[in-house]
This record gives sequence, C-alpha cells and structure tokens, in this order.
Amino acid sequence: MPIPKHAEWLRSTSLNVLKPRSTALKALDDAILKYEQVANEPNLWRIRNTFEDWKRAKGPTWKMSDRNRTGAITELDIELAKTASYTNYQATKFTPAELQALAFVRQQRGEVIKNVFRDKTVTFKAARLKDRVVDVGGDVKTNASKAVAYIRTKGKSAEAGPSLKEKIQKKLLDTAKEYFGVQGLEALGTLGGLIISIIEQTALEVTPVVGHIKDGYDLFTGWAKVGSLYIEQHSIAQRGYAIETGVPSAAFDALVKCLKNETRNEAISATNATTSFALKTGLAAVDGGAISGPVVGAASALASLLQTLALLGIEWRATIAVNKELTGGHLDVRLFRTYPLMGCYLLTSATLSDLIPVESFGTPGWMDYIEKMKKGQFDDIHKSAADLIDGSPWEILGLPKRPKKTSLGILQEVKRIWSAASPLADLAH
Repeated sequence: MPIPKHAEWLRSTSLNVLKPRSTALKALDDAILKYEQVANEPNLWRIRNTFEDWKRAKGPTWKMSDRNRTGAITELDIELAKTASYTNYQATKFTPAELQALAFVRQQRGEVIKNVFRDKTVTFKAARLKDRVVDVGGDVKTNASKAVAYIRTKGKSAEAGPSLKEKIQKKLLDTAKEYFGVQGLEALGTLGGLIISIIEQTALEVTPVVGHIKDGYDLFTGWAKVGSLYIEQHSIAQRGYAIETGVPSAAFDALVKCLKNETRNEAISATNATTSFALKTGLAAVDGGAISGPVVGAASALASLLQTLALLGIEWRATIAVNKELTGGHLDVRLFRTYPLMGCYLLTSATLSDLIPVESFGTPGWMDYIEKMKKGQFDDIHKSAADLIDGSPWEILGLPKRPKKTSLGILQEVKRIWSAASPLADLAH
C-alpha cells in the first residue's frame, strides 16, 4: 500500500488518552504530514529515518506495539522497504568505489573497542580516593565527639571498656575485608593502610556512643531509598535508540547500568531519615528519648563511612576484573559486562561516527538527520557518560577524548571517513 494519509495514520495508530504519543512517534507523524503536502524524495526519506528512530526506541519487539494493532505500522515498514531501502539506494546510487568505502567504514567501526582500550589499564584517582575516605572518617570523629559531650550533659557515663572497642574494631575490619574481597587490607597497598588507620580511630571514637544505643552494635548502618537520579536514568534509558546496534549498543547498556548503580549509591548514602527513625526509636526504649540527636548523628556518620568503604570495595573488585580482561586481550563487549564504566569511556573516547547509525549514509537528507540526532539525543548521553567518569574514583589514562564544543563534529568525522576512503565529492566537501 502507499504511504498513508496523515489523518488515516493518526487514526490507525492512536490509543487512549492515557497513552500519549512519544516524541519519536510525533516526529514520524510530522514526516508523514510533510510527505502528504509535498510527495518528493527528501520527504520520503524523512519518513524512513524517523520510522527507524521510532523502531529503535521500541526495540526488537516494535511490531508487537499496541499501536500496531491494525497492522498500519507493519504495512508502513513493508512499503518503505520497497520505496526507501537504504541498501537498494546505496547499491543503485553509489559507485563501486563508494560501496567499498561504506564497507570500510563498517569494518573500522568493528575495531572501535580495540582501538580505544588496547594497552590501557584502570587505575586509582589517588587524591580523590584518599580525600573521600578521610572526609567520611573525619565526619565520624566530629559527630562522635559531639555525642560524647552530649551524653555527659545528661549525667551519663561516656566511658566504655577496651573489650567493646576491640569488638567494634574487629567488626569494622572484617566488614572492610569482605567489601574488598581480600584476606587482609594490606593487599590494597597504601589504600589498605589508610583504611586501617581510619578504622582504628573510628572504633576509639564511637565506642562510648554505641554503648548508649539499644542494639547499637548491630545498628552500624541504615539504608534509605531515594530517587534523586531516577529522572536522569529514565531519560537517558529512553534514548538508547540513538546508539548504533552491536558494540555501541553494548556501550550504551553499560551507561544505563552505571546510572542505575549510581542511583543505588545515592540511596545507600541517604541514611538520615530511616537511620534516625530507627535509632531514635531504640533510644526512646532505653531512657524515654533523653539521648537523641547527637548520638543519632554519630551513628549516621558511621553508616556513611561503611557505605563509602562498600562502594570502594565494589569498584576495587571490578577494577581487578577488568584489568584481567584488558591484559588478557579480551577487547570486546565482555569489558562492559565486567566493568560498566568502560561503556562510558567508549562513549566519550570513540568518534561520533563510530557510534551513530550508518545505514542512512549517503541517502537524501542523511546529514541533516544525523545532525538532529546528535543535538537532540547523543549530546545528553555523552554528557551523562562524562559525568559518571568524572565522579568515579578510578580512571583510564591515555584514552582519546572527543573534542568539546564542536557542534559540527559529527559531520566532520563522517566527511573525514568518506573523503579518506571514497571519491564521493559531495560528502567530502
């Protein structure tokens, strides 16, 4: 069947008012309307490109969409396969040299992981890591001192025997070793020495406080749920269709996983509400609530210290694993499954032409289509990946960087590839 009329298309693909049309679908609606107004080749290809965007947004099961209940979407796909086929267009319009150039582009894109990660290792951002642990250790000391002073104003004893201190210290050390997956913290080098010293000081400071909390020895941590990154996570996850399938798709999946992990990290660190409630309840059962705020503050600071060590332990384990993959020459999508941050590094280090869809290269309006995709979708994905890298306590030295503030970078990269491998003048200049 021919391309449907705009009104017919809307009627065939509409759902109830509780299911509004997505941005990708609205772009397709607009393309169909423009083709109805002016039925020329550029507008036909506008439909094809926006339709491919919508399919990527829906994923492999796009044919199962509720909007395809009448078969209108399947019929449009069949019609476009005949009238606006990327493969057929390139086969009939490109010279043999240009087809060879396109094959060269696809081959090079398959090498992107190796080109980015070859001979690289993951290392600590030493200064940031040290500051992070020291800061939370200092918070414990400050809040514990306030709690001890407060306890004394209530006529309570702020002393505790050495046995409780040793018990707390041992539990903290055992917890840290479990987090990092090591038999002894000495295996962590200077980081291990730093953690040991902070734990020893922490045990000394918090022992008097723990003694005044009902079940205090077991109330070292409290976890609260927050959704501070949910909006960003959801927004980025909906833009996965901007990334080419295959290797770049794995990189994007890694980015989404990083965002989910970051959300969990925020949830772990936001302890005040739940921890305070639990501890105040316990304190009230002991003395009617006479001891509250400062003691709760000390316990919350201790929870934050343990949370920081837990997150560092997770990173430490992942770093050991990914370095094993790198040194073993496993330069493929296993990297992203082992260490999701690698996906973010790929997104920020590879050229945009390594990542955006290539099937439209050379077809009518393809450069405008790619530029709109870059501005409307890819830039936000790139920024989120860069932010996650910047906030990580680890780094990979020597990786290439995508130039910042280059609004036409995508076109420049694509033109560069074509000019190097093909005599196609209108793409090269």
